[in-house]
Amino acid sequence: MNSIKQHFFLILPLLALLFSLESFLLISRAIISKEDKLLQNYSIVIASKKKLSLEIIQQNIPEASSLELIDPSFILDKIRSNMNNEDFENIKKELSLYYTLKLDSFPNQRRLNIIESTLNKIPNIIKTESFAKTHNQAYRLLFLVKLSIQTFAIILAALSVLLMIDQIRIWHFEHSKRMQIMNYLGASLWMRNSFLLKSAINDAVIATIVVSVGFLYFSTTAAAREMMEALEVSGEVFSFLRDFGILLVASIGTCLFCVFAAISLQRTV
Repeated sequence: MNSIKQHFFLILPLLALLFSLESFLLISRAIISKEDKLLQNYSIVIASKKKLSLEIIQQNIPEASSLELIDPSFILDKIRSNMNNEDFENIKKELSLYYTLKLDSFPNQRRLNIIESTLNKIPNIIKTESFAKTHNQAYRLLFLVKLSIQTFAIILAALSVLLMIDQIRIWHFEHSKRMQIMNYLGASLWMRNSFLLKSAINDAVIATIVVSVGFLYFSTTAAAREMMEALEVSGEVFSFLRDFGILLVASIGTCLFCVFAAISLQRTV
């Protein structure tokens, strides 16, 4: 029972660390998916005196992906009934050309301002409308969510590592006599601390399985489906095989780091 309790005190902070890591991975994918959807619906409107080509735009804006001419018919049809043919033809000739410009990546606020400023400097372009206010609100929200998750994950990871090091130092103290005897017999550092390494790796595997199974179950619940529908993202944010590998490497790496950190601290005491 005492052994189970000791392992529990190592697995618990490791579970917290892996939970924060998996949450960060899921939220990051959800944000990327959301950015892609926003990008599909986002475009910059350009008014020009003469025809424009995508090549000209890309020389100044590398992330420009498509340029489409807006058909002015829907505007002209509305005003045609209120004027004679001669006036209508004159307005039609003087009417500027309007384009929608799409980008291949979701720009931040600073980059969007640079894009708009650069477009306005291109000859024959009269005006651009980037809908900066709406764009910036969406970008700031995504940035805030991403920053919050990163901060939470870093703080939780730091606390988890400290708790794990303390627990491994307790293990080291409890087996100190056996390690001293092995040291007198000429055993290497690796052999003297093999128990700590094996125990830490076993706990890392157990914690990885628990977290992976937990998130696998969560992905099948109604709460997960409602969350994905609210964010307008697909189930592709869940990638269990890849995440299992990431979590396993992270947990084993963290445990090995904590073991060597605990050994180093114990030797300096």
